[in-house]
Amino acid sequence: METELSLALSQLSDALKSDPRISALNQAEEALYNSPEVIELAKKKDAAEQAYEDCLVYHKEKDPEALAIQHQLYQAKLALDMHPLSQEYNAAYILVRDLYMKIDDILYGPFQKKSLFEGING
Repeated sequence: METELSLALSQLSDALKSDPRISALNQAEEALYNSPEVIELAKKKDAAEQAYEDCLVYHKEKDPEALAIQHQLYQAKLALDMHPLSQEYNAAYILVRDLYMKIDDILYGPFQKKSLFEGING
């Protein structure tokens, strides 16, 4: 039994390593992290996020100064999210996330507690 399980896990690992969705995610991640443009956008977003957090120490969320800085943060995050490399990464990530969720459902589904909602409709 232990040998069979070890073999099955090895086969799953090999299959995941060669899966085109995972390869695409790895390539998109590498391109994202090696892009000076994306790095600069990420730094601007991080700076705007820090400025907003700092502002909230002294101001309420609805104060005009906080709202202005929040808008700057929104714009910085939007610019980062709209970059083609970010969009490519996010699309690849969703495919891999869905793959992992399917694997999780197959392996652990029988052991997971059913939700109240499932009991009502099931």
